[in-house]
Amino acid sequence: RWAEGSGGAQGVPVGSEESWRVLEDLRSLRHRRVVRDPRYLREAWMSEGLFILCNETVNIWSHLLGFLLFFTLGIYDLTAVLPAAGASREDFVICSVCLFCFQVCMLCSVGYHLFCCHRSEKTSRRWMALDYAGISIGILGCYVSGVFYAFYCSNYWRQVYLITVLAMILAVFFAQIHPSYLTQQWHRLRSVIFCSVSGYGIIPTLHWVWLNGGVGASIVQEFAPRVFVMYFIAAVAFLFYISKVPERYFPGRKFSSGCVFFPLQLSFL
Repeated sequence: RWAEGSGGAQGVPVGSEESWRVLEDLRSLRHRRVVRDPRYLREAWMSEGLFILCNETVNIWSHLLGFLLFFTLGIYDLTAVLPAAGASREDFVICSVCLFCFQVCMLCSVGYHLFCCHRSEKTSRRWMALDYAGISIGILGCYVSGVFYAFYCSNYWRQVYLITVLAMILAVFFAQIHPSYLTQQWHRLRSVIFCSVSGYGIIPTLHWVWLNGGVGASIVQEFAPRVFVMYFIAAVAFLFYISKVPERYFPGRKFSSGCVFFPLQLSFL
């Protein structure tokens, strides 16, 4: 239809400056404006993908709603729950850090699923790395509150583990947003980072069990199953993620492993 109705569009190579001029003209008919910067045009269209039904719709909105959930919980906890419980300043700080990590996790995933189809491979891979960084920060955020309250009566070990977790958050974030993170040369480092983030929680957990008198202690029997359930949920989510089920059996469908991974991820956090 372009060739018949707009003579100038016939034979225009896709991605060329001329093609962007044609798209700008078509765009102006709808929005009564001409976008002169092709980069802005591409980003504007992808931003509008937030309101278009596509393969990423569920992933985008589930993570966006997850962010709003943690943001609302943060406001409620900091303004109602903690003051009513007579919480200390440290309780406020720990709660804020923990919920902030969860919100970063959700927003990074929103950005990735929104811009993963960017025509620039470099931009797409940067968002993917940022998504990985957000997931790692969300997991480490779980350790912040767990370590703080598990070692509440042992100030020395509480400080040791908290400093370690916060240092890991910073180190993992800067490592995963590094331009070389997704390259083959960093393959081994990626494995080390993943194993460190996932397995770190086992160390303070075993230490906490030992300090409280072993597995026979009543407090251990009450809380240890919850830790086990958390790791079980994480393991199931990871299996869905690496196996790419169900999209490997039903390619092209809107329902993907990400739709399963997110509810498990949310319940883990």
